[in-house]
Amino acid sequence: MSQDATGRDDAVPSRRDSVIELVLMGLAAVPVMLSLWASVITGDGQWFQRSGALMVLFSVAVEYHRRRMAERGTLPASEPDRGTSMMPGVVVRFWRSIPYICYVAILLGTLIWAYGDLLFR
Repeated sequence: MSQDATGRDDAVPSRRDSVIELVLMGLAAVPVMLSLWASVITGDGQWFQRSGALMVLFSVAVEYHRRRMAERGTLPASEPDRGTSMMPGVVVRFWRSIPYICYVAILLGTLIWAYGDLLFR
């Protein structure tokens, strides 16, 4: 995202982009939690292990979506007056932390994908 002279982001996500990223982040986290529960109940770690692949897939999709948004430019034409000064600080901080959350999720998902079944042996 680009910044102005004061260091503030001049581009914030549209509602559509925010919803897309929240759905993708949910798709990265929810299967891991459900499969962990299923693996604990059944004692079979393959469910948990396979969910790591989904976590990596959807975390990469979030990062890909963010890169595409950066390539598209700044604000959508339908919301020209939407800026960071109008958004609560918590939302802006969360928006800026998403790439780091994705990197951690990719790393964690890779570890689950590789070694997740060993937790149940």
